[in-house]
Amino acid sequence: MKALVFGEIIWDVYPDEKVIGGAPFNFSAHLAHLGSHAILISAIGNDMLGGLALDEMKRHGIDSSLMQTVSYPTGTCIVTLNEEKIPTFSVASNVAYDHIPFTLKLSEQIRKANADIFYFNTLIQRNCESRATLQKILDCQPAKDIFCDVNLRPDCFDKESLLLCLQKATFVKISDEESHFLYDLGILSGAERKEHFAKVLAKHFPNLKLVLYTLGKKGSEVYECATGKLYSSGTPDAVKVVSTVGAGDCFGATFLHEYLTGNDIPKAIQAATQRSNIVVSHKEAVPF
Repeated sequence: MKALVFGEIIWDVYPDEKVIGGAPFNFSAHLAHLGSHAILISAIGNDMLGGLALDEMKRHGIDSSLMQTVSYPTGTCIVTLNEEKIPTFSVASNVAYDHIPFTLKLSEQIRKANADIFYFNTLIQRNCESRATLQKILDCQPAKDIFCDVNLRPDCFDKESLLLCLQKATFVKISDEESHFLYDLGILSGAERKEHFAKVLAKHFPNLKLVLYTLGKKGSEVYECATGKLYSSGTPDAVKVVSTVGAGDCFGATFLHEYLTGNDIPKAIQAATQRSNIVVSHKEAVPF
């Protein structure tokens, strides 16, 4: 499987170290480790962290041929973990990935890549320049399927960025902790809160094929929109949680790799759940 991934590269800054991250980077790395071809479109600064980011892409087997260097610093984010190892994020603004330029060369390379799936998320849309580039890529990329990761960080999303995800995606991933924002912003009606979230989402956005709904310690669900079938992971095996950073990225990447290479939904959920359990038992978002 070949994936074209558009989005941020961020160095997660902990009190004692910096760790490469950003949902698109993590997603790409997990795909690469699973044997898929992941091409990451992003921007880094002409700085030490930018050079280290390229090194990390090479180490994880991510195709960096569509990376660009711009005159802004490489992205960073302060990460704080609570007692349950759930992270909160303070994301630096006006950084390299906010200014990913769209060029004729990039357009040509995207078409030639002939990817099976295109990935984007909500965070990359926070700045008008990268949002405009995303819109142009969506107009020219030939992939049959589009995966959108709804990852809502404070001051890094709005109603329009959420709507773009939901209107363009064939596969969407969202957590139960974030689903309330769709009601709060008026995308879904408050009267529908008592109904199953994934079913409501599919009703409003007929372009969706699958809704991946992550439930934290309770596991996950996948709703197949065409058949109305709801598949559940069940409660995952208990592991010592070190950090949940990147667990959702691992789940999404593993599920899509398994599903798009021929496995059925239950097998894809099982593989994604098992691999995500490995991630939460490590501090690194990609501990492979």
